[in-house]
Amino acid sequence: MPKKQLTAARGMEAACILFQLNSKTEAILAMARGAQMPNDYLAGPGADMFCAEWRAFVHAVVTAGLMQHAPNVVFMGYLRQTGNLLADAGSTAGKPAEDAEAALTAFVDGPFAQYMPLLAQEQQARCPELFCQRLAVQAAKLRGQATPPDDHAKARLAAIMAMVISAVWDKLDQYEFLAE
Repeated sequence: MPKKQLTAARGMEAACILFQLNSKTEAILAMARGAQMPNDYLAGPGADMFCAEWRAFVHAVVTAGLMQHAPNVVFMGYLRQTGNLLADAGSTAGKPAEDAEAALTAFVDGPFAQYMPLLAQEQQARCPELFCQRLAVQAAKLRGQATPPDDHAKARLAAIMAMVISAVWDKLDQYEFLAE
């Protein structure tokens, strides 16, 4: 079956939609509850940390998928949308411009930069452990202590992460992205 062709602009739009579909706050928190993550991550500042970390993971998944399936113009165009995607997700909405810029830089240089090498080098199995480690470190800084996810929660999280990677990359594989 031939792949559906997308212009570069439509390809960037499709990538943004994939991010948005997988980064809604309510859905992330429902997933965290379903994975039986510790209560520390289900409300308040812990939930904000969990959602931000999940969005970094999803952004890296979409970016790595574009690296495999799309020309550089689509890949770079999607990366240029990072600030808008975070604002739409509520991560930087309502913040003064300099705070939003600092949050964007922290996102790109922090969690996003940590997931990209794993995904680009086909080491996605290491993402759940990185995710849990990063959450534990952030929670410890916030509260002085953290309840780490147990092995059951980590296994559920790993399964969910694997499904997201597969779904996003399979969807991107259905298209032929044109460079224009």
